[in-house]
Amino acid sequence: MLNASDKFRKMPYICTFNTNVNKKTMKRSTIIAILAVLSLRATALDVSSKAGCLSEMVTDVNITTLTVTGTMNATDFYYIADNLHHLNSVNLAGVRILPCTTAREHYWEQEFAADELPAGAFGGMDVTSVTLPAGLKTIGKAAFAGCTRLTSVTWPSTLDSIADFAFAGCSALQSVVLPASVEVVGNGAFMRCTSLKSLTVAASSRLRRIDATAMMDCPALTTLAVGNAVQSIGERSLAGTGLKQLNLSSSTQLTSIGDWAVVLTPVTDVKLPSSLKTLGDGAFLYDKDLASVSLGGKVSRVSDYALAGTGLNGNLNLAGVSALGDYALYNVSQLSVVELPATVTWIGTRAMAGMTGMTSLTSNAVAVPALGEEVWAGVKQSTIPLTVPAGSIEKYKAAAQWQNFLFESTWLRGDVNNDGEVNIADVNTLVDIILGGKFDDGTMRRADVNEDGEIGLADINTVLDMILGPSNKTAAVVDTDDLLRLDDVTMRPGDERTLDLVLDNASSYSALQCDITLPQGLTLMETSIQRGRTAESRAIDAATQRTAVFSMEKLPFEDKRGIVISITVRADASLTSESQIMLSNIIVADDENVAWHLADYAARVSNSTGIEDLNASADRVWVEGRTLCIDTRNEGDVQIAAINGTARNTRLTAGINRQEMEPGFYVVVLNGKSYKIAIK
Repeated sequence: MLNASDKFRKMPYICTFNTNVNKKTMKRSTIIAILAVLSLRATALDVSSKAGCLSEMVTDVNITTLTVTGTMNATDFYYIADNLHHLNSVNLAGVRILPCTTAREHYWEQEFAADELPAGAFGGMDVTSVTLPAGLKTIGKAAFAGCTRLTSVTWPSTLDSIADFAFAGCSALQSVVLPASVEVVGNGAFMRCTSLKSLTVAASSRLRRIDATAMMDCPALTTLAVGNAVQSIGERSLAGTGLKQLNLSSSTQLTSIGDWAVVLTPVTDVKLPSSLKTLGDGAFLYDKDLASVSLGGKVSRVSDYALAGTGLNGNLNLAGVSALGDYALYNVSQLSVVELPATVTWIGTRAMAGMTGMTSLTSNAVAVPALGEEVWAGVKQSTIPLTVPAGSIEKYKAAAQWQNFLFESTWLRGDVNNDGEVNIADVNTLVDIILGGKFDDGTMRRADVNEDGEIGLADINTVLDMILGPSNKTAAVVDTDDLLRLDDVTMRPGDERTLDLVLDNASSYSALQCDITLPQGLTLMETSIQRGRTAESRAIDAATQRTAVFSMEKLPFEDKRGIVISITVRADASLTSESQIMLSNIIVADDENVAWHLADYAARVSNSTGIEDLNASADRVWVEGRTLCIDTRNEGDVQIAAINGTARNTRLTAGINRQEMEPGFYVVVLNGKSYKIAIK
């Protein structure tokens, strides 16, 4: 067998010379040609090897490209690892790996099987491209571990297993398509491949096992397809990846997912197959973006911490589950509707603690499920309706922890959204239901307010009757800075004016109720609303009218200075010079059917000759930092009302008046005009 230098020496030297060419030029060209061939010899080498003899064939340790045919064994691979430190590209497609018992102990192995790339064969080398032997069956432990420049691997169709840590730390590897023949991906096989974006399998894949930590700490991994034959996914195998979608629904042989398998990932949606039986402890622990998960139907136990801290916010299907482990749904604070199947017999310690967004709980279990400690710690159970089988109500009422929920017999009639009040938000909830919205069983039961077996306009009318009743007034607890107001007005006896109630809102609302109280000397002539809305009004007493406004299409009110209600009033001689129109009991409802309470508002009504209007037109109100500035022509009083309803009068002098204020929203009433300001 000739080595590369022998080949060069025996190469036939054939050239055609032009006799007119200068001999010096000819000599220089010949030298350049020889150097070029020598350069190739120094960087690339093709050899046909016999197992155990590669060291005799490859004597130039500076080569960068190596192609081998013939046979190799572990001794040859360790010669490469120990000596060819400049090697970048390796082509072993034509190699058959023979068994070996004579190689020095290397890494974990002493005996090396046929058709197996030896353990640690290329570990830590600077190779960038590898073509594996065509008949290879196994890639040994840590075979390419720490090959930080490896970007390309050509896989043989015979490969059936990738051993532990085989490609761990290959930080330049970006894409892997495993051949259909691979059945096992070992522990940490692709662990910390920080550039790996995609790992998929070929069609008709036989991949059945993904072992622990196989792809752990691969933050760029966003595409994963493991085929239909996979049976198990090991613990922490996908932890710390960049997966946003995990669809395993077609992996119909998958029966187990290990502990902490998908922790610390941005996954938002998970679909698990109907074959899954075991979901490991902490499988999705604190995956805060996880909004939806389907458990498949055969998982009998949601293990300890399995879904703790996730962002689940839709209906969670727990069909077939018999037990919730300790902390299983801990701090799942965005999930509002929870339904436990009839199969549940045990709920572990703090399994549902911190579920502060829960609005209803249904247990279909006839026998009251046993509980661990503090199952619902931090949850305001007394406001959450519990729906249970009709024949089990008294058992649940008598059971520790269960008894703290709100049972159907104690529901407030008309409180459809179950916030403890009957107000315009309940009308909005009914509108949602009539329009086809999906709600939990408890809400649907409460929605049949008139108890006729149907949910419709009659229930809306029943709730409106309750809202507009004189006794239904909610204590004002202001929880938004948005404001319903109307401008101050000057009227003479006999005048008739249309006044607009304007909603200054940052948030979006689609329904409203309020009380309008007129002073002596003003009479309400008419109330009108925007087209496309419905309004109901009732007199609460001689001076106050309560009005509810909503839309059967849930049309939002216009943002910023949107006119909600217009009232036409007439003045008579009994109107005093300093009167007020009061807006109170103001409640708005958003698209989620949550009620928000606005501060009361007072608008000044003056009976005057109009001189005040002339003076008022010269007033200016503005803010400088935390200083309220008021410029007026005349001495007089100004009223400053905070958004929480408190008010005070301050004496002004002619000219610019300045006053330090606490941060907040204020209404300044000056010479018959109102100014809304914000101190930040």
